[in-house]
Formats: sequence, C-alpha cells, structure tokens
Amino acid sequence: MRSIHLLGRLALAAAFSLGLTSAGLAQGNYPSKPIRLVVPYPAGGATDVAARTLQPRLQEELGQPIIVENRPGAGGNIAMSQVALSAPDGYSLAITLTGMLSINPEIYKKPGFAAADFVPVARVSLAPLILVVPEKSPYRNVKELLEAGRKAGKGGMAYGSAGAGGLSHLASEAVNSHASGHFTHVPYKGGAPLVQSLMANEVAWGLLGTGDVRSFIQSGKLRALGQLRQGRSELWPDIPTLTEQGVPGGVDFDVWFGVVAPAKTPAPIVKLLGEKIAKITAEPAFRQRLLDLGGVAPASDNTPEAFAAVLQRELAVLPKAAKEAGLQLD
Repeated sequence: MRSIHLLGRLALAAAFSLGLTSAGLAQGNYPSKPIRLVVPYPAGGATDVAARTLQPRLQEELGQPIIVENRPGAGGNIAMSQVALSAPDGYSLAITLTGMLSINPEIYKKPGFAAADFVPVARVSLAPLILVVPEKSPYRNVKELLEAGRKAGKGGMAYGSAGAGGLSHLASEAVNSHASGHFTHVPYKGGAPLVQSLMANEVAWGLLGTGDVRSFIQSGKLRALGQLRQGRSELWPDIPTLTEQGVPGGVDFDVWFGVVAPAKTPAPIVKLLGEKIAKITAEPAFRQRLLDLGGVAPASDNTPEAFAAVLQRELAVLPKAAKEAGLQLD
C-alpha cells in the first residue's frame, strides 16, 4: 500500500514542480552562487564517481562552482533527508541511484524522506550489476558459487553488499535464494569499502555496479562471474548473465545514477538543470569518459519527465520486492 501512495505522490510532485511558474524568482538570476551536489555514499564509490564526472562540465555550463559533498550513513537516508528539507531553490541537489527513492522508504520505518519529496532532473549514467569474487576464489562460475553456499550451510559463507537495504542488497538476496538463503549478509557503507573487503578475502562475493568494479576486474584483482540483467550489456559482452547460468533474475537490475532536487523547486530551474545535464550526457567526450569508467550515458529522452517515469516504474515494482524479501532495517 505504501508503494501505491508513494507512486501517486511522486507523480504529483513532478507535475507540481514542472507546472510551476517563476513567480518571485527570475530565472535569469539562477544560478548566482555555488550549488551543492550531495552524494549519499563515501568518496570513491560509483555514485561519487558519477557526481565528480558530471561536476566539471556542469560548472562550465552553469558558470558557478558545483560543490560535491559526501554525506554517507544510514543507507543514504542521512543525505537524502537533508536535501529533502533544503530550500527548493536549485542550490541543494542530490545524486541518487536505483532503489534509493523506491526501496528505502519501504524498508526503514523512519527514513526521513519519501520519493515525493524530490523532483527528478536528469539521469547521468547507467550500468549493470556485476557479481564478483576475489582474485583467488576457487569459483569460476555462478553455479559453483551457489553450490558451495548450499554445502556450507546456514552462516557458512558471507557475501557483501554496498549497503543494507539498497539495490545491491535486494538483488543479492535474490541470488542468495538460489543457495537456499545460506549466505550471510555483510553490509558495507558503499561500493568502495566492499571492493576492499573482497580483495582482502573477507567475503566470498559481492554484487556491485560496473563503476565500482570495472578497473579491478580489468586488472585481475577481482573476477566477474556474471551480470544481473536480462541480456548482456555492451559494457560486458563477454560476461554471461545469471539467467544464462541458470539463475533467473526476473528483473533488469541495471543501476542508474541521476540528479534530483527538492520537491517544489521551480519549473524554470528544473528545466534549466535538466537541459544542461542532457546536453552534457549527449557529448561524445563525456560518453567516452563514462564508458572508460564503466557506465553508459542515457542515449536519448533524458528529461525530467522521462526520469519521473523511470521512478514511477520502480515504485510499482521494487517496494513490493523488498517487502517479499522480508527486508526491514529498523
């Protein structure tokens, strides 16, 4: 029921913001001071990389400094609730990712925000989730890993996620179900700490966005066993999907990273920011930069309205999946 209410509230928030006039605000004066772009995870993770890849070009386009501010904690809730309470004037933005607005309000009793507290601006990058194991892991495919988990029994082997209750956790539990739920979950505060734990052989496997693991896979420090999506990504044409290996995913768990603003941010500001980001993500140099980092820029229709439609589809699916998986964090 909560997801249905959130779905309606998101649509209303997007419609309200996009339908506002600029009364009391001269669009020509925006921006007139630095803009804060809040990242709900530590520096070095995929969300942070997306923000810092966007930062220099957005600064050039807007003519004002873009200050990237990392505020990790509580699965992203601290940062998102802070931005939700910020003045809706275009000077406090957040870069978020798949599941933050659709999963967190479902699994936390007091997340501090709801999807309708934000208006979508534009997406920056897309990338598939990759199941990785340490370099010296004995497992060469997903089938071997799952069989080992079943044989080890409950609590015998651990897997890591980029944060309790996030998409990495939810998707990992879908994989864990194929090992009779025997893997034990170990949450980390972002993708970067999980990568370090994997390389230290502290957990058996992890499911992470491409941006978190691409360089480590290429250098041989981590081994990719599969990608959790319906078909192979252009980023990883040689890595089989989990479905190909007999582990049906059922959902395309591609990770997106996108910019959102507080609800009621005036339409001229949302439109300006959306147009600038869409322009940047369409540039060949920016797209190549993302590919090098393990992401794909949205090819077309990168508008606030299109982004809102993506979030509405998530709200119709992911909260229910989290509830069915029994995820509850407080």
